[in-house]
Amino acid sequence: MSLRVVVSAGEVSGDRHLARVVSVLRARVPDVEIRGMAGAECAAAGVELLVDCYRTGATMGFGDVLRSAGKIFSSFSTMSRLIKEWRPDVLVLVDYPDFNMRLAKVARAAGVKVLYYIPPKVWAWRAGRVEKIKKYVDSVAAIFPFEPAFYEKRGYGNVTYVGHPLGDRVESLTDLRDQSLLMLPGSRRSEVERILPPMLRVFERLAVNRSALTGRVVVAPNMSIEWLEELSRGVLKQESLSRISWIKGDSLEEMKRAGAGILKSGTCNLEGAVAGLPFVSVYSGSNLSKVIVSSLVPLKEYSPVNILRPGTVREVFGVTIDEAELERHVGALLDQGASRDEMLEALSEVRESLMVEKGRVGGSNVPERVANLVVATARADSQVDLKGE
Repeated sequence: MSLRVVVSAGEVSGDRHLARVVSVLRARVPDVEIRGMAGAECAAAGVELLVDCYRTGATMGFGDVLRSAGKIFSSFSTMSRLIKEWRPDVLVLVDYPDFNMRLAKVARAAGVKVLYYIPPKVWAWRAGRVEKIKKYVDSVAAIFPFEPAFYEKRGYGNVTYVGHPLGDRVESLTDLRDQSLLMLPGSRRSEVERILPPMLRVFERLAVNRSALTGRVVVAPNMSIEWLEELSRGVLKQESLSRISWIKGDSLEEMKRAGAGILKSGTCNLEGAVAGLPFVSVYSGSNLSKVIVSSLVPLKEYSPVNILRPGTVREVFGVTIDEAELERHVGALLDQGASRDEMLEALSEVRESLMVEKGRVGGSNVPERVANLVVATARADSQVDLKGE
C-alpha cells in the first residue's frame, strides 16, 4: 500500500514528537513517502524536508511573528505548493496552530485529508477555532484526556485520545540529584534573549550563599552554544560564568538529576513533571503580547502542568521578569523544606495523570496510535485498530 504524507511541524518539540510517529509509519508502510516542514529529528527518521523548521519556524508571540513574517510567508508558500502539486493522501499537522490551521484550509480546498496531532489548545483560549477545525480537519489526535469531551460538546466527534507523548517516558525516579540549577530558556532566539539573562542573574545571586551550586543551561538543537556564551558574558561575572555548563542533549535526562530548575513556559514544563524536577515556570513577552493575552486568554495559570493540576508550579510572567520574585521561589526549591516537598508531591500527581491507563490508552504506544490514525485518515477507514500493540 503506497502512501503519500505531508507533515507540518513548526517547532523543536513538534519535530521530536512527530519523528517518533514517522519511524513507526515507515516501519508499517515501507513505501510511504513523507515530505514537508519539520526539523533534524524528522529528517533523521526519513522525512524529506522542504522547509527546515529550525531555521524558518519557531516563532512565538505576536511581535515575533511580525518580525519573522517573511520567513513564515515563504514557508507557507512552499508548503501550500507541495500540497497542491504533490497531492498527498493526508496532511499531518503538529501543534504550531496559527500556521497549521491556515495550511489545513489549503488542504481542504485541494481535497486532501487532514489529521491534527497535538491540536490547538482551544479549551484554553480562542475556543472559536473549533469551528475551523470542524470545517478543515478530518480527525484529531488529542493528547489530553478531557479533549474529546470538549470537542464533542461543540459538535465535533472525530477526536481520539492517543495519550500524551511524554507519558511513555514516565519511569521510576531516584533521589540522586546534584546541587545544580537547570535552566531552559527555549528554542526561539527572541525568547532566549528575554529569558536567559534574568535566569543567569538569579543563578548568580543564589550562588552567593550556596558555594556548591552550579548552573546548567540546556541548549536547544537549533541554538548555538557560542551565541549563548556571548550573550551570557554581558550578564555574569567571570567567576559565575565558570560555574555554568552548556548542555546539548536530552533535556529530560538533564532534569532527572538537577536539584531545581527555571523553565520557560511550554512543553518542557511537562518534561519537568515527568522528571520530578522542582521548578519555576517563566515567560517574558512583548507589551503587545501581554495586552492580547490578558484580553483573550481566560486562564489564570498558563503552564501546562498547572492546567493539568492547578497550583502545582510557580509562574513568573511579565514583559520584564521580576527577578526578586523568581529568586525567592527558586531558592525555596533548592533548599530542603515544605515548598520543595509540596511541589514534589504535586508533580507526582501530574506524572500519574500522564500515565492514565498506560498500556491501553495512556502514555505508552502513543506513536503507534498516531501512526494508525494517519493511515485511517488517509484511507477514511473508521474501523482502524487503535490499540497500537
